[in-house]
Amino acid sequence: MPKFAEGGVVRREVLAFAIPGFILLGLLAAISFWVARDVAQEESVRDAVVAAQQAEQWAVGPHVSRALEKGDPEAVAQLDEVVRERLLDDPVVTVRLWSSDGTIVYSDKPPLIGQRFDLGDEELEVLNNGGVEAEVSDLSKPENRFERSYGELIEVYLPVQGEDGSRFLLEVYTRQAFLEQQTQRLVIALAPTVVGALAVLALILLLLAWRMARRLDRDRQHREDLLLYAVNSSEAERRRIAADLHDGVVQDLAGVSFGLSALANRAEDPGVERQLTTAADRTRKAVGSLRTLLVDIYPPNLRDAGLGAALQDLGNGLDAHVELDMDGGLHLDDTCQQAFYRVARESTQNIAKHSGATAVSISLTRVGDQAVLTVTDNGRGFLPTPAQSGHVGLTLMQDLATQLGGDLTIESAPGQGTTVRFGLGCGT
Repeated sequence: MPKFAEGGVVRREVLAFAIPGFILLGLLAAISFWVARDVAQEESVRDAVVAAQQAEQWAVGPHVSRALEKGDPEAVAQLDEVVRERLLDDPVVTVRLWSSDGTIVYSDKPPLIGQRFDLGDEELEVLNNGGVEAEVSDLSKPENRFERSYGELIEVYLPVQGEDGSRFLLEVYTRQAFLEQQTQRLVIALAPTVVGALAVLALILLLLAWRMARRLDRDRQHREDLLLYAVNSSEAERRRIAADLHDGVVQDLAGVSFGLSALANRAEDPGVERQLTTAADRTRKAVGSLRTLLVDIYPPNLRDAGLGAALQDLGNGLDAHVELDMDGGLHLDDTCQQAFYRVARESTQNIAKHSGATAVSISLTRVGDQAVLTVTDNGRGFLPTPAQSGHVGLTLMQDLATQLGGDLTIESAPGQGTTVRFGLGCGT
């Protein structure tokens, strides 16, 4: 029975599980970081919105009035002082105040104050109905010409109302690079947790896979041991049956045939003599058939003379020229000898019954780490289609190869003979 190294089987099975598992975990990590980055970006924009709301509530709101719409220098200067002291600090780079007609009533860039530009529908919606709007700024607009040196900016719009009932649109610009840095810091902060969790998960899965592979390998080894025990028990039972038949029924029938022959010689009635003679002949034929069956059940030359002699006897039973090539350096245990003999016997029986071959080659040699039996004939051949799988002999050979962990191949074609090749990892 072929044996396998437990460690090699376990490692192979664990790797077969672990490699796609690690690839999947890598994809999961990438998706996790991608999601975390999006969440961090959303959180950074939300922080910019919150900062703008706080600016509106605590800095800008208390200092807006209708005087700004009229261009009152004192009102503008007062608001400008508050903005520069409290708001214009990285990442905030620009603060503006718009009236409903699109006029900039205040800006930290004085040349823009009093200029009028078109407000978009979203900005007018925020001004009239409240809410907050945040988006990447379009720096190509003329009112944004002073901010182009800062790179991409996030602009936040929200309404602001003065104590006198005046209403304006507050616009706060924040550097996107600052938000991206904040996003990167958040992702880096999350990285150890994500990677650690995935590493622990991978370790747990690897340990579970190792344990499962060990258990499966033990089960496989147990099945192999049971199969070996069954094969040995089968051979022992075949020997017992052969011995019982030989020492019991065969001997009894041989005695009956001798007795019938003796009675036929003493019979005075010719008719009785013929009947006794016929019965004796049939009994002797039955004895011969039983002895042939005994050889099939357990060939004595396989047990006593070895596999080479048994293969030679199989070849001698064919009505064809037989060449036998036996590697003398092969040392096979009883299980392997029985397996090769069964395959060779089934192959030669098929040759005798179906092929009409005139030349047969039987060889048993070592190829790599296997002992390989090859039976080739020049008979009529056949098409090895799925329909042939119903042939009992072929099915038995295939089952035997599967049970012992061997390789069985059958190559044939009409008019080109047949080759049966059976490899088994046993012997030295």
